[in-house]
Amino acid sequence: MNTYRDFLTLGLLFLLTLSAAAQTASENRAVRGYATVNKSVPSISLHWDASATNVTAYRVYRRTPGATNWGTAIGNLSSTDDTYTDANVTLTDVYEYRIEKTTDVTDPFRNDGGKIKGYSYLSASVEKPATHERGAIWVLTAKNIKDSLATDINILVEDLIADGWDVYTEVILPSAGVSDVKALIDAKKKSVGCDALFLLGHIPVPYSGLYCEDNNYPYPPDGHGDTDPKSHCGAWPADVYYGVIDGAWTDTDSTTLAFRPENDNQIGDGKFDNARIPGTVEIRVGRADFSRMPLFRLTEIELTKQYLTKIHNYKTGNTPTLKKGVVENNFASFDEGFSSAVLRDFTAICGKDAIVENDVFIASETADYLLGYSCGGGSYTSCNGFGVSGDFKTKNSSAFLHLFGSFFGDWDIQNNIMRASLCTEKMGFATMWSGRPKWITHTLALGETYGDAALRTQNNWQDYDANFFQNGTHSTLIGDPSLRHDMMRPAENITLAANSDRSLTNISWDASTEEDIAGYYIYRSHKRNRSFVPLNSTPITALTYVDSMPYEGANYYMVRTAKVTQTGSGNYENLSLGIVGEINDMQGQMLNLPRIATINLRVYPTIADNTITIEKSSNERADYSIINTMGAKVMQGNVSGYKQVLQVSELAQGIYYITISGNTATFIKH
Repeated sequence: MNTYRDFLTLGLLFLLTLSAAAQTASENRAVRGYATVNKSVPSISLHWDASATNVTAYRVYRRTPGATNWGTAIGNLSSTDDTYTDANVTLTDVYEYRIEKTTDVTDPFRNDGGKIKGYSYLSASVEKPATHERGAIWVLTAKNIKDSLATDINILVEDLIADGWDVYTEVILPSAGVSDVKALIDAKKKSVGCDALFLLGHIPVPYSGLYCEDNNYPYPPDGHGDTDPKSHCGAWPADVYYGVIDGAWTDTDSTTLAFRPENDNQIGDGKFDNARIPGTVEIRVGRADFSRMPLFRLTEIELTKQYLTKIHNYKTGNTPTLKKGVVENNFASFDEGFSSAVLRDFTAICGKDAIVENDVFIASETADYLLGYSCGGGSYTSCNGFGVSGDFKTKNSSAFLHLFGSFFGDWDIQNNIMRASLCTEKMGFATMWSGRPKWITHTLALGETYGDAALRTQNNWQDYDANFFQNGTHSTLIGDPSLRHDMMRPAENITLAANSDRSLTNISWDASTEEDIAGYYIYRSHKRNRSFVPLNSTPITALTYVDSMPYEGANYYMVRTAKVTQTGSGNYENLSLGIVGEINDMQGQMLNLPRIATINLRVYPTIADNTITIEKSSNERADYSIINTMGAKVMQGNVSGYKQVLQVSELAQGIYYITISGNTATFIKH
């Protein structure tokens, strides 16, 4: 984006007459790309819509996930090509692809007369291995919610543990402010780690931005500037503040251009000046807040309970969805092509012919769609062409909803339509304001979470095509950040029994009712809420397992169903939630082995072939030791910096413990 020329308010845009040329803006800026894979002779084939118009050429780029540049193209193709096959792949590695098309349409947002480019992004793999460990998640719960819904919150915590999270909880008192919550998060990040943050209830809302006063941001994200009678200048809600550990947030400037007091921003008032995120977002933040929703017959407590119940049903595979996306583009006339992101990402997630162009509410009357998108001129409680907050009293939309329009991206207000979308009885798990910027969600195809998508969107600065207001403090995930796709039915009825001298644990369970499963993984921990270690490196099909080396004392075991899941980006080994059992007073043979800790240390992948990556919170040089299950030290050395890769290809297959500065993690050598 090189200019704000022709930057119009979203309300005005809805009233404009559509032009034939402008109707293709989203299609011009998107490539509907998806991947198929070959396991016998490993390869990944990228495909895209051959009927696209205005195309002059395609280029394909590839990089390792996490890389910061795309390098040179690995494929240069003509305007009539619709497939590219990459045979330089392994079975289990993940590759990120960018399909770029050039068009003959002049880009109105470029000063050099350049042409519009369209994009597809895919995170693809022939068969990505299972993700056993997801990191540490903190659930911060408002006191009124905790006092009323202790049982429901316990179920939420158990579900998070069962999905591979190390779970910690805190109750936030009504007297707490934004600075108190931030200090708590920073302290927890440094002490035991914090990779994700679920704000449940009306946790204090940070505000940031000097829109219209800031020379770099002469308009707010929805375009309603200081000449608008309902100016949307000033500060917007900024939950991302909680996710930035090292960043210079300032409160030294002011604006008088805001229409609402909530957006007013004065020096020293606790609202920050930053419109662009200062620093890197490290924590995946999501919020479910049902306060101030009097449109609905249910109270705040009842709406929260309803939400926790329905995401539990979804996570346990009891709420299946149709793996398609409904797209309702009421801003087809605008050159920014707001819906281009979902055209490309819904295809990457769901595959060929994944998109249904229809009214979201009407389509949802006959099917429970996984994904939905709508945009239109709006208010805090409405999106023109889509609906109003009150519609969610009787209607369902999709499970995961992208919305875009005026005002309602500022969600901390009574009966806000984005928060209302979570108030439905069945669907409505998470919502995002996607258009300025466009959300980056293609990695959901291989089992990443919506918190991961939020992190990628918030940290994006011209790495992915995302329109104006990239890296903005206003981007927020409404919903549980641990949510992901392709949830399955777990195994049932875990039973644990010890032998006569309590040196062995016999584990048994009933089969999952999920179809076409690969088998089961078994895990062990010495704490119920974290640090579950996989005991087998590949799924077993039996319904029993014997652990010959339990911990001394209490042992917790988990069983998770495994299934190879096909998506629009290849295959990945998907896991259900786990079922957990406890056995005590074991006479373990691992008394001299270090206990697992999550403090300041992360090691991945948890099942490794050749290398492991160590991440630690300190940049200082530190010694490490790798110990096998017999207590023997098999490797040692030192690591420096925050991240380092270690070669472990010479180790025998089995479970290993790595200790650094008194902290321990575990991995399996495949």
